[in-house]
Amino acid sequence: MLKKLFLGKEKGLEGKTFVWTISSGIVYALQSLIFLAVITNLLGEATAGVYSVGAMIAQQMMTVGKFSVRNYQVSDVREKYSFQDYFAFRIVTCLLALFIMTGWIFIGGYTGERAVIIAGFTVYKLAECFSDLFEGLYQQKGRFDISGKSQFVKDLLMIIIFVAAVFITRNVAVSSMMLAVMSVLLLIAVDFPLAAHFSKFGVRFKLKKIWGMTLACFALFVSSFIYVYINNAPKYAIAGLSMPDTEKDAFQGVFSSLFMPVFMVDLLASFTMRIWITKMALFHDKGDMRGFKRIVLKQVAVISVITAASMIFMFFFGGFALSLIYGIDLYGYEAENVMLMLAGGMVSIYTLFENVIIIYRNQQLSIIISIVSAAAAALVVPICTRNSGIFGACAGYLIVNTLRAACYIGMALYYMAKEKRTLASRETE
Repeated sequence: MLKKLFLGKEKGLEGKTFVWTISSGIVYALQSLIFLAVITNLLGEATAGVYSVGAMIAQQMMTVGKFSVRNYQVSDVREKYSFQDYFAFRIVTCLLALFIMTGWIFIGGYTGERAVIIAGFTVYKLAECFSDLFEGLYQQKGRFDISGKSQFVKDLLMIIIFVAAVFITRNVAVSSMMLAVMSVLLLIAVDFPLAAHFSKFGVRFKLKKIWGMTLACFALFVSSFIYVYINNAPKYAIAGLSMPDTEKDAFQGVFSSLFMPVFMVDLLASFTMRIWITKMALFHDKGDMRGFKRIVLKQVAVISVITAASMIFMFFFGGFALSLIYGIDLYGYEAENVMLMLAGGMVSIYTLFENVIIIYRNQQLSIIISIVSAAAAALVVPICTRNSGIFGACAGYLIVNTLRAACYIGMALYYMAKEKRTLASRETE
């Protein structure tokens, strides 16, 4: 019954893929927004600030669990590694994430409710790491529609479960633990049976394979880890401000509410980016530079249109929309809203060109960009935040992401030009 529901018929896959990719992307984006909105409206800005810190650390741990394998996995068209290899590697990385989370809690001095929230949301995000692995398998096998359908169902249920738990318990810590348990149960109930349809289901621990994937994806992991660090840099800067915890939590809650729509640009652009990345890899594998460039330019155009539209919308309607959603006064932040949307566009641009670098299998060089970006974030964002508050936090975030996007564009164009010269020389021989 489950397989029939998710697998369906293979007719009209492109249409199904488009619908389910959009649907799952919207639900995934709404998930964090709804979590924060419910907590802010029911429990206040300060509790929302505590939740934001817990979710922030869990997000950082998710990058360790994923280790940026997804794009490498779906572009592994020759299947250098089996699904069993990817599964074993994901177990190792998630255990590492749990170990780091435990140390983070103790070293950070988090106790009681704060520690429980961090642990609960981390387990929830690590379940998402395993879902990402299975969804990568479906995509690799040409059934990206199943990835979208699976993600849609699980994320929608997660929203219902968490919102109901907060309404009933009025306690974020208890609700986060319920979320963690249900996310694991859904993973077992939905993805385990589906994965067996596409590949030999199981785990194969081979040190050589694990080490090979570690080396292949390490640069991407560093890039992803720093990506999350940069996204959280304004929140870390706010956490470092000299003010009472209650005021700081409220300040954190306001900024988190403004920051939430940032990833709408990347989300909307990813609807096409996820569909096209495997096609890009195939064009590259065939040496079809014209087809490869055509897809890249199409994606740049999509990102540009979405970014411009979101900036206009947030300038004129951002205050009204955000105040309505979160139940707090968020008027008067027009400049901040525009900067954050533009920064979201920069995130989407460098994600696109990072994928280009992955396809060229030169992802290890992205470590240089990541280190430069992290250093800029550590220096610029705290200074801007201390001097100009929320406006400064937004400006610093935009500066860092613009720098990172420029670096990725430059590196990707270099390798594309290099391949063009190589192909031209082969044709003349």
